[in-house]
Amino acid sequence: MTTGRWITLIAIVVAALLVAFNFYYRYVQSPVWAAQATAEADAGQMSGLKEITDSYSYVWDEPVWVVKGKDDQGADTYVWLKKDSSITLKASDGRTKEEIKSQFLQQKPDADIAHMRLGLFGGEPVWEVFYSRKQAGDVNHFYDFYRFRDGSLIVMYKLPSQ
Repeated sequence: MTTGRWITLIAIVVAALLVAFNFYYRYVQSPVWAAQATAEADAGQMSGLKEITDSYSYVWDEPVWVVKGKDDQGADTYVWLKKDSSITLKASDGRTKEEIKSQFLQQKPDADIAHMRLGLFGGEPVWEVFYSRKQAGDVNHFYDFYRFRDGSLIVMYKLPSQ
């Protein structure tokens, strides 16, 4: 075979692998995308959201979907969809991510925040903060849970060091 034919063959094999990977990815993700679409539709029906801007699955005590959107007056609204019920709160009814982050960093300025997200803890809407801190030469990881409504700390969990 000539060099040109080798290059053509390699290009065809690479293209076929990329197409196969794309089909496999879509096959694996389709149940997740379907569950997300169902959760967003349910949030729209149960809470009257007119526009959905974000949604994700959250698991701590129980699996829930957290959906962010705008209501018919254009106000930012959050919906926590549980198995048989939902909780709907306007963003103005609670603390913002920036407020919780500022409050958190005032108390723990040496913390390295990995993520902050809305969740449900003990049936109550919360802000979950996952972070690490270097203490006594070791890096320790923590989860802090703050009430969505007033930003008060509910509980802090320290993960075991490795």
